[in-house]
Amino acid sequence: MSDFPALPYPWQHDIWQSFYQQVLSERLPHAIMLAGPQGLGKRHFARVMAQYLLCQSPRSESACGRCKSCELNKAGTHPDYKTVAPEEPGKAIRVDDIRALAETQGKTAQQSGYKVVVLEPAEAMNTNAANALLKTLEEPAEKTLLVLVSDAPSSVLPTIRSRCQIRSLAIPPAEQSLHWLTPLVSGTDYNAKELLAMARGAPLRARDLVQGDALERQQGWLNDMGRLTLGQADPVVVAGDWQKGDVVEQVNWLISWLHDLSCWQVGAPIPHIEQLDEAIRQSLRMMQPVLVHRFQEKLLGCKKRLASGANPNKQLLLEELLMDWGVLLKTRQSKP
Repeated sequence: MSDFPALPYPWQHDIWQSFYQQVLSERLPHAIMLAGPQGLGKRHFARVMAQYLLCQSPRSESACGRCKSCELNKAGTHPDYKTVAPEEPGKAIRVDDIRALAETQGKTAQQSGYKVVVLEPAEAMNTNAANALLKTLEEPAEKTLLVLVSDAPSSVLPTIRSRCQIRSLAIPPAEQSLHWLTPLVSGTDYNAKELLAMARGAPLRARDLVQGDALERQQGWLNDMGRLTLGQADPVVVAGDWQKGDVVEQVNWLISWLHDLSCWQVGAPIPHIEQLDEAIRQSLRMMQPVLVHRFQEKLLGCKKRLASGANPNKQLLLEELLMDWGVLLKTRQSKP
């Protein structure tokens, strides 16, 4: 959906109607938080909101795409539309970025309408930045909308969340996602239903799996976990290979892997686990669910630290996680 103006995805219809009615009734809040899992198009929806709100002749579903404001937006030069994000993925949003935001909010819109600021991901703010944003939220500027995008809203200060209207995006029904996804993967070697299952129901994440080498990377990590499970690989060596990649992506994959494993242990059909060798599956069946859950909690803690801009030693972090996997296996093996 790269065409301009942007349109909501099919599963975003209800949240769009809520926003649309707020605009019509002139009851728009000063801050909205778009919250939900990755792969649902929250960042895209923030652009849809911004384009519509800044448009001089909006339609019922989108910006008009023809007015001066839309032309500026299309060119990426609209003076009343700002984004606040880390300089690099995985880095923190700094307090200077938020101070610049506060300065922007204090100015009059150059196009005599709204000013829109999209901040994402909200959980990437460090402590000083979060406190600075809180001051801005306590003294909102007139005709200014701040849109916070968050994959992990629980990691955002409660005092910030309480000053935003929360718009939660949930995993859409599989039928709706498949109706949208199937034409996009038609003619490829991929099955839309299997891709959606691998993406845990997130349609955009499923679409992205077929782009680049994402599937190959995930298959490699799955193979490594299988070899570690059978004791056929050294976690230090595997960590050395993994640290060459994106540690955030790897931690997210491990979280998904643990989630799928937990579901599979209680009887849910998980194709990429069922396709593993019987020896691996037998070891996975015997793992203690409570320990698997604790390991997943540790992974979620790692994800939170990484999202906050922490910059740990990737090799040491991955070594610790993969050696923890070995401890889980040994604990299982020590049981009668």
